[in-house]
Amino acid sequence: MNNRINHLAVWILVVVHQLVGWGWYAIFGDMWLNYHAKTMTDIERTHSVGAYLFAIATAIVVNYALAWLIGRLNAATAVAGLKIALLCWFAFLFVEHAAIAVFSAFETNPWPLVFIDMGRPFVAFSISGLLLGAWRKPAV
Repeated sequence: MNNRINHLAVWILVVVHQLVGWGWYAIFGDMWLNYHAKTMTDIERTHSVGAYLFAIATAIVVNYALAWLIGRLNAATAVAGLKIALLCWFAFLFVEHAAIAVFSAFETNPWPLVFIDMGRPFVAFSISGLLLGAWRKPAV
């Protein structure tokens, strides 16, 4: 079993995750704001460098964890990698976020907002699973 991580693939995916986030909220940002009853002027001051650094660090952790898991489970195809990544997304992100967002007394959000919030990681995890499953580091 080859558990080696393709570091180049992981770092490319870190960039891809940032681009997916940018594109996702470029498309769904106005809808997201409407569900939160906010405008762009309400959130413009919150764009700090620290938030972007945290998003990059998160993408690094997510993609290294997926690369390790895909390698450990010996997923040798894009589809096998996709299945693992989507299982992780569903079990660890979507179910938890949906339960908190919909049933919490502190953050009762409508389902369309949950799908907007969880759609970005769904797309990012899908791309990661496909690439990490297909682009395995060759054994030396």
